[in-house]
Amino acid sequence: MSNTMDIYSVKVDSNKSQWLMPQVDKEEILDYTAFDCEPKLASWQQKEWYSFNPKSFEGNFYSIGSNGAFAFDKSVYDSDLFTLLEMSGEILPVNLAGKEVYIINVLECVNALDENSTKWDIYDDGSRGRILDYTFHKDRVSESTLFKIPQTSKSEILTYSGIKDEYDEFMRLYQKLGFTGLVFDKLT
Repeated sequence: MSNTMDIYSVKVDSNKSQWLMPQVDKEEILDYTAFDCEPKLASWQQKEWYSFNPKSFEGNFYSIGSNGAFAFDKSVYDSDLFTLLEMSGEILPVNLAGKEVYIINVLECVNALDENSTKWDIYDDGSRGRILDYTFHKDRVSESTLFKIPQTSKSEILTYSGIKDEYDEFMRLYQKLGFTGLVFDKLT
């Protein structure tokens, strides 16, 4: 194990994986697909979901139309990876044609971005756009290896690697267990 921490963005491989949608009215879509570090479990109403692209590869992880959350299957729920998912937030049940599927709502949101050293896309009016090159205060990451930062909490889940045992780091354990459906983009 090294002492060098790397930080990654965690996303569903949307080019290969299925995309799940709730069977709700258009006005309710964001209630089920938008995740911004706010608890949802107390008000979560289990609805029927469907695969928008059922002929795509069915891995262990599914897109829900947002990079701020993703769904996972029962084999992940029953694995050692579940503990790391549960540590990061809430597990929301989904009914997908009779299959047990769950959404991870990451609630661990930490002030770890070094805003002054981060490179931003700057708009003509001087306001900040998307992040072009991340810089983190690595001493501020959380105990949970899945987390979010306030600046991108609606659209991005992060993980770190390189400082804990492989059973305590999300990316390394995901790889060790051979799950499919996620990609990890190195940010630092």
